[in-house]
Amino acid sequence: MGEIRLYTGTYCPYCRRVERELERLGLSYETVDADADGRQEVIRLSGQRAIPVLTIGDEVLVDSTNIIRELRRRYA
Repeated sequence: MGEIRLYTGTYCPYCRRVERELERLGLSYETVDADADGRQEVIRLSGQRAIPVLTIGDEVLVDSTNIIRELRRRYA
């Protein structure tokens, strides 16, 4: 399993959904604050400004519903 990194923001309820799912699955992950310096990284990775963005190794996942679906498929 690759390193999991969640690009998130304090104002983002969709990010909270993904965080809760990561915790429910017992996965360790790093958070990157997209409110600050992480915004340019989000755009570089995903081609969009929207968060959450989750990376697993080199793979980039976008949209909270899709991210949660993929986390459950892989780790549940």
